[in-house]
Amino acid sequence: MNDLENLPVPTPVVPLTSRDLIKLEVEKLIAKTKESLNEVQRIALAEAWKILQLAIASVIQVIEAIGNDLSSPEKKELAMGLLNSFYDSVFVVVDIPVVPNFLEPIIHKYVKAFLMILVSSTIDALVTTFRNTGVFLKKKSS
Repeated sequence: MNDLENLPVPTPVVPLTSRDLIKLEVEKLIAKTKESLNEVQRIALAEAWKILQLAIASVIQVIEAIGNDLSSPEKKELAMGLLNSFYDSVFVVVDIPVVPNFLEPIIHKYVKAFLMILVSSTIDALVTTFRNTGVFLKKKSS
């Protein structure tokens, strides 16, 4: 018998796509955020929005730095999906003033839906601001 027959068959290595690399970076952001909020059990709505704004800026910068092969609509779609995951992973309970605690879980999905509308608008505004201020290079006209 030939010794080569007993060797394991190597599995092909598939290179990571830009989407995969972006997702890995955002997973790191989620992990760091969760770690920093480890002892916090409830987050006020205003604080959740502030954290979400920082996450939006970070996600946009990661996508812009790595996702050169993605179109603008693909980048927006990816950002929305990643920020949706960020929200689900980080904000288990958001404290809403004037709402009794026992009702908050019931309206949580509505709060999230409202915040995701704000996230979408904020992405557009930040991308424009980043381009106009030189944080991102302007797209070259063809």
